Amino acid sequence: MADRWARCLRQVNGLIKVVEKQSRKVHTAIHDSAREKILQAEKKNSRKRTKTSESKPVHPNSLPSPTSKTPEIEKKHVQNLYNAIADSWDRTRYKGWPRVDEFIDGLPKHSLLADLGCGNGKYMGRKNAVVIGCDISERLVEICRRKGFEAQVSDALRAPYRSNSFDGAISIAVLHHLSSKKRRIQALGEVIRVIKGGGHGLVYAWALDQGKCEGDVGARQFPSQDVYVPFHLRADYTDPAKHPDIEFNSEKKSFVFQRYCHVYKEGEIESLLLEAARGMGSGDDLISVQETYYDMSNWCVRFQKLRDS
Repeated sequence: MADRWARCLRQVNGLIKVVEKQSRKVHTAIHDSAREKILQAEKKNSRKRTKTSESKPVHPNSLPSPTSKTPEIEKKHVQNLYNAIADSWDRTRYKGWPRVDEFIDGLPKHSLLADLGCGNGKYMGRKNAVVIGCDISERLVEICRRKGFEAQVSDALRAPYRSNSFDGAISIAVLHHLSSKKRRIQALGEVIRVIKGGGHGLVYAWALDQGKCEGDVGARQFPSQDVYVPFHLRADYTDPAKHPDIEFNSEKKSFVFQRYCHVYKEGEIESLLLEAARGMGSGDDLISVQETYYDMSNWCVRFQKLRDS
């Protein structure tokens, strides 16, 4: 009798595994299908855009002095903004860009990866790497934690991690939210600092000249390098009482938040990265830039840290 029950339990467990496997396949198919529809819609919208952008130039007096800590422009138009739009952001930014995924998947198995500016954690749930992230937005970090990820609230200019402790580090779509050259160099220095000798880093930030590749998603034309870029938060995704001072677009039924961005010229990120490495007092041979390329409307730099700093 006991053997019969044991066989029955094994059969039930087998059926459960089959159902779970099929469920994962269905979930993946739905996820990929939704992503494809979003990409198609974005491409369609980008074709409709005129050469003039909604982006507005930032007045020079709004930019910080070299002695500022966290400038008001970043508090208001980056940190507070992402706290306000976090849930909406998470609904649409849920799948990583292929070349970033390729970088992470190319790390040795069981690597430790730092995601400095992790957002809603779209690069954190990995099979081959343990990812620890930080972000200045409390609401985005809450979303990461709800997903079971290890994330801390922290400024990427002062990462809460030991030096020379990670096999790799990424800074994706973070650098364009920093409003002075000094702060950009400091953030890149943190990316370099936490990586151990022999490890690799990857940096992405918005390009000034977009639309350089076929299928470039969301290509924009900017009037200057320092700009406000609108983000439309649908009114049905938020409580209108929370945004009394935010412009409301009645046609789109959305609140229009202005994101501060500094968009980059070709070669600018690589130059800042090398300057950051030299500023760490380790000479000119601390890092080796392996590739500079354009991808998804961003300038991107992949590098290796040659030794501990």
